Amino acid sequence: MIIWDVRKVARYKVFLLMRFAWFVVQVSVFAVLISYLVAIRPSTASGISYYEYYLFGAYTALLFSISMFRGYEIAEEFEEGIIEYQLSLPVRRRILAIGRTIGGGIASFIYTLPMMLFILIMLRISNPLLIAIAMISALAFSIGIVGLAINIVFGLKSGDKTDILFGVVDALLVRLSTIFYPLPFLSTIPAYFYAALVNPLSSLADFLRALFLFEDLKAFLYLSQEQMISYIAGLAIGLSVLAMLFIERKAEGGGWR
Repeated sequence: MIIWDVRKVARYKVFLLMRFAWFVVQVSVFAVLISYLVAIRPSTASGISYYEYYLFGAYTALLFSISMFRGYEIAEEFEEGIIEYQLSLPVRRRILAIGRTIGGGIASFIYTLPMMLFILIMLRISNPLLIAIAMISALAFSIGIVGLAINIVFGLKSGDKTDILFGVVDALLVRLSTIFYPLPFLSTIPAYFYAALVNPLSSLADFLRALFLFEDLKAFLYLSQEQMISYIAGLAIGLSVLAMLFIERKAEGGGWR
């Protein structure tokens, strides 16, 4: 099942090239222009601009969107009968769920790997240990989000409802996070502040910032790196287990209607 999802990456070469080209324009042009308008002046900063803060937020948003896109693919597989075929195979549903979750996470991470490397090159980051930690954390995050997408698809069993809920989840999680807005600036709106604090997108974006730019951005970080990476790992494990339970108990042959 893992290989099934990973092999599908090769089918989207044009899509991947287009997303990479658009991402390069986003962080090379639009992000530079925005950084001219936005100033970050934490008390402990050493001259970093909003541009560096924006880069890892843009990557996290992209990884989240690509991972959620796997849910649309699974919904299409339901309508095409592929899921029904997989359920008929002599494979335990638990193995099917774990394989699809991990395979989808790996495939989503591979989609966005060129964008991560592009950011690291722009920031002139070359520490192999830190880069490996960043990749593992991004992969764990992606597995968790794919697990979330699978839970939504198997829970709703409706293409229309899935589209609507995916749109709502995407809009809320991206905006109620620290992807583009530093957490201290949200403290004037307590509900917004706490929503962003517990948002998994905030955890990954801030963890990557802390990993590579800790001294410059530590004034914006409310959680320790250990707390953030524990949250990301817990997300991946928890949502994968939930996806496994959904497929074991709710997936039935004969389609999802």
